[in-house]
Amino acid sequence: MYRVVLLNGRYEDYIRYLDADQLVARWPILRKMLGRGVRSAWENRFTQLRPAAAA
Repeated sequence: MYRVVLLNGRYEDYIRYLDADQLVARWPILRKMLGRGVRSAWENRFTQLRPAAAA
């Protein structure tokens, strides 16, 4: 569900369906399922999603 919302959602969908803690916890797997543009957009906006932030 997170992948669908990240790829096709609107702002309202992000607020309604995404939980920040769950997104951060699952990001290492999710980022492999997203295209480079979507992945970069989310990682640029939310620094805690960047791979270096997890290390």
